[in-house]
Parts: sequence; C-alpha cells; structure tokens
Amino acid sequence: MKRIGTQHWSAINSLIPPTSELVVMPKPHDQPAVIVADLDGDNHQEIACVYRNKGEMYVMVAKQDEDRWHPIGNFKGQGYTVSELVAAPIVNAHMNSLLIGWQIGGVWSNIDILQWSANGFMHMLHQETRTSRGEVEDMSGVNGMDGYAELALWLHDSGKAFQVEVYRWDAGNLVIADDVYPYYFQKMVAYYESVLEESDLAKYWYYLGDAQRKAGMHAQAFQSIEQALQFPNPYPSREALLRWKKELDGANRKS
Repeated sequence: MKRIGTQHWSAINSLIPPTSELVVMPKPHDQPAVIVADLDGDNHQEIACVYRNKGEMYVMVAKQDEDRWHPIGNFKGQGYTVSELVAAPIVNAHMNSLLIGWQIGGVWSNIDILQWSANGFMHMLHQETRTSRGEVEDMSGVNGMDGYAELALWLHDSGKAFQVEVYRWDAGNLVIADDVYPYYFQKMVAYYESVLEESDLAKYWYYLGDAQRKAGMHAQAFQSIEQALQFPNPYPSREALLRWKKELDGANRKS
C-alpha cells in the first residue's frame, strides 16, 4: 500500500456517482475509507474506496490503464459505515485480498473478503462473520511467518472484555489458526494487564488467564484463575473456573 496522491483523489471523484460521498472511517482517526494497493497481482496499484450513495453502501475498485482509471469492481455493501478496510495476502500469498468490515451496529461489523480471479472479484465468505475489532497480519507460528495474513477477530463481551479468535484461510474457509496463539495472545496478555490496572474485575482476570493459557503461559494462567476465584461472583462461574484450574494444574505438572 502507498500514499494516496492527488491523482487518486481525482480518479475517485470522477468515478463515484455525483450524488455519493466517501465514507469516513471512525478509527483510527476519522480517515476516508480509501486505500491504494495491488489487488490483482500485476504489481501495479489499484484504488479501493467505500462510498455512500442514496443511503446505501458501496465498495469500488479502480485500475489505471495508461492515464485512464476505470472500475474493475463495484459492489453493494452493508450497514452504515466501515470499521476495516485492509489489503493483505489472506487467500493467496502472492496477491492481496481486500478485507472490509461493514459496520452494522455500535460494536458489530460483518467481515467481507474480496479476491481477484479470472472472472473478476469474488466474495470469499459465504457465511456471516462478525467482529467488533480486527487485526490482520502475517503472524509467526512454530515455523515462523508463511507469507499469508491471519485474522484476529475480537467479539465484544462487555466493558473492555473481548472474545478473541485467530483465523487463517484454508481450503475455502476461515479456520482457527491455533499454531499462532503463542505469538498473538502475548498481545492479549499485555492488553488485559493494562485493563486490570484500571479495573480490577473478575471478568478481566478470567480473560487474562485465557490469554495466558493460549500464549503457553500456564503457570501465570493458573495464578490468574486463582485471582478470579477470589471474587464473590467469579466469571463465567465458579464451577467453570475450578474445572479450568484443574486442567491447568495438570498441564503445569506435566511441563
């Protein structure tokens, strides 16, 4: 991806309907939903933008041939704004996919993945895939990075608590990528440690323990669950935490 220049803005303004407006993404800092990236694998940059026209959402991809820009994809979207617009090699290590988060509620978006093919762009996800926050990167597994981008999808629970799962594309679907847990959930450990500095709640101790367990930090996870059990109303329940504590105790004895 590269910087959006004057020629790109001119192309967008000439191609989207005159009755439309570019969507402004609320995060990270109120920026237009526009990226410039190679989306068809030809080593030339395309423009992707999301616009709103007569109350409906659309995503357009435009390509440059010599000095002329023309659309190579224009699709109707969902919701009322976008939470994510990312180009990354999700489906093919040698070609970027376009990931869009169509915001449908205050803390919910539906993920859409567009992939270039011989027949033009294809929607890769055929089932609803929701997220409250997403991170897309080539994450390091046991054999390092493999050139494919994984997706970490955060589903809001309450407050600052999220259920997080990491996925990769495999055989036509998003599947759980548990081999990158040690890498990604170290980030979640740091996240919940910072949350707990502000709010000492049973729910956050549970989620910290879950992140530590997935990061391979079993002794620390055991301590976090013990801490969660100190509260009068443990989350998600005292019975669940005690079962989990027993499993972690067994894992710690084996290691």
